[in-house]
Amino acid sequence: MLLGLVCNTINAQIVTKQELEEYTNIGDMSWSAKAKELSNEYKLNELGELSLSIIKEYKGQSKSQLYRKIIDWVISMSSDAKSAIQVSNEEEGTIIARCYLPNIAKRTMGDNSYRVSIRPLIKFDFKEERIRMTYTLQNYEVLKINDDSGYVIMFGGGFGVTGNGVTKDTQIWALSDCFPFAENRQHPKVTSSRAFVYSLSCYKILVDKIDTVLKKPLQTSNDDW
Repeated sequence: MLLGLVCNTINAQIVTKQELEEYTNIGDMSWSAKAKELSNEYKLNELGELSLSIIKEYKGQSKSQLYRKIIDWVISMSSDAKSAIQVSNEEEGTIIARCYLPNIAKRTMGDNSYRVSIRPLIKFDFKEERIRMTYTLQNYEVLKINDDSGYVIMFGGGFGVTGNGVTKDTQIWALSDCFPFAENRQHPKVTSSRAFVYSLSCYKILVDKIDTVLKKPLQTSNDDW
């Protein structure tokens, strides 16, 4: 199974399930205990968002070179770059893209199963030899699936009444309404915990992927070949 980084609609998937598991090592801890521990370091901002930033240096690379590498990478990951890229200003040194990471966390509870996806905003600020990446997660997108088709009530003569079958409901969960940020939570604790822990892993994976992109030579075209 592959998990995708999608800027609107993706052409190439870059985050595998194996990578996500490698970056998410909870050891002997429960999901809720791990989420609670991480919440001591990673807190929501005043808007109820998870916003994480990192500044990295790339010696010998100009602001323009760093910008071109990132814009080319985002375009290569997008089937519709105009929709994915919300802001791109080379002079000011800013790129903002909306990305989609589907099914980062799954949980089954009785008849109900939950599939959590996220759409973080990724902002890049460029200076000479430096880049700042900001990852902002505003909510979880949750597909709730209820399946009671397996229930059969049998009467005499073999007559049966089955359940209503499979129903699906797409929900938006605010992080502030979820564990570990809300004790009186509106949403399932373990599902929320998994979503939070995996969201942090996605951030770390993206940081490493982007670092790899920026360390590669800039691809330039040469018509005078």
